[in-house]
Amino acid sequence: MTVITRLDAHIGEVKIGRSGQSLHALLGSCIGIGFLHPEKQIYGLAHCLLSRSPSPISEIGARHVDQAVQSLIHLMELDDKELRKVEVILAGGSNMTMPSGAPPSKMVGTINADFARMTIRSKRLNLVEDDLGGMNARKVEIDCTTGSYSIKAIPRLGGGS
Repeated sequence: MTVITRLDAHIGEVKIGRSGQSLHALLGSCIGIGFLHPEKQIYGLAHCLLSRSPSPISEIGARHVDQAVQSLIHLMELDDKELRKVEVILAGGSNMTMPSGAPPSKMVGTINADFARMTIRSKRLNLVEDDLGGMNARKVEIDCTTGSYSIKAIPRLGGGS
């Protein structure tokens, strides 16, 4: 029996996985950014709380989307040539609460989702899955042995969607 080591990416964390490991995150308005590099057999998952860093951040982390992308590139040791081979998945950015009269564009989930898409496009990364927005939480799993991933919606309590 093969034992898989589970690595959970909590808020503000970035995790790197290889064969024999799996990466996991539970997301609401936060953004999950997965980097998949099957050829190099290395994978990354960041759990971002907010969109843009207020100032340039040089430390490794994932509190902000822009910091997370730079951290994933650094930790996975990806040069420009390898970046083109990376497949990116985005998940989360839900508006878990929807106050009456609040425009969705002003909600943190929407702001996070829009910024994540923009950041991935600006880096010319290969976005293969975009499961952002809505009102449901999500669970992300990346199997670092097979390179497969899943993004599953977590239904809201009370049956709403």
